[in-house]
Amino acid sequence: MILVVSHPGDPHATHVIDVLRAGGHEVLLLDLSALPGRAALTIDYADPRRPALEYRPADGPPVDLRNVHAVWWRRPQVADVSGVIDFDTRMFTANEWNEAINGLWLLLEVPWCNPPGPDEIAGRKAWQLRVASEIGLTVPRTLITSDPIAARTFIEGRGDGRTIFKTFSATHQVWRETRLVREAEMEMLDAVRVAPVIFQEYIEAEADLRVTVVGDRIFPAAIDARATDYPVDFRMSLGQASTTATDLPADVVARLRALMDRLGLVYGAIDLRRTPAGDHVFLEVNTAGEFLFIEQRTGQPITQALADWLVRPA
Repeated sequence: MILVVSHPGDPHATHVIDVLRAGGHEVLLLDLSALPGRAALTIDYADPRRPALEYRPADGPPVDLRNVHAVWWRRPQVADVSGVIDFDTRMFTANEWNEAINGLWLLLEVPWCNPPGPDEIAGRKAWQLRVASEIGLTVPRTLITSDPIAARTFIEGRGDGRTIFKTFSATHQVWRETRLVREAEMEMLDAVRVAPVIFQEYIEAEADLRVTVVGDRIFPAAIDARATDYPVDFRMSLGQASTTATDLPADVVARLRALMDRLGLVYGAIDLRRTPAGDHVFLEVNTAGEFLFIEQRTGQPITQALADWLVRPA
């Protein structure tokens, strides 16, 4: 059985699951937010060396998780303890679920895409940049700060319109595009005291590159957003951009493989910028980055690559 840790509203998870099931493979979509109201979890140490791991959905038979042979750690949710009214009790309950669930992952001694521990560490943007630099990738001049003075000094040192700022994370509820620092933002720099901001030198792009890595397979795509309404961040004008499969120099491929190895990742959606001079600049790697928009525009078989890996993990 293949375990996919995500939720029904994730089209990437459901698309891969459909392909797997069409191939005759048993798949369980484990939505952690079903706990505790719509599912139950049991770890039974009758045999301490091989404890029973049971997931029992409210609308179906119990599932023996010892039958899992591979896990896709896609978009994990958290146990839904919103029904616990008292704040302190809710925090206690959430922590109890967190402890039990994280213990469960350690008991699933099978191949993971990606292992939860390395996945969490690899998702830290501050760490990514250092590792990328250490293995020979070019990274932008970057400042992460909550100090308005440091932010102003950095921006003025780049010159007008030569600095972008972005967030550490984005959700469907709170989403922010990458933006150039303009005069209006300079007037609001004191706001960085509230939460740290990532500032980077602006890298001119001949194309943005989304490089999707699945195990030993690499799918590079070039997104040319220069003629769009918003070339700073291709996500804002993807419908206007040209997206095509592309090739990478052998040395860049080697460094990206080294990056994945250092971070302990099986899957990663890596963002680079290819400059007009032909240089490749590393921006970040998203451990659960979207790939369907690339697959739909280029025909690259990323879904099948993920399904293949889960059936026969490397």
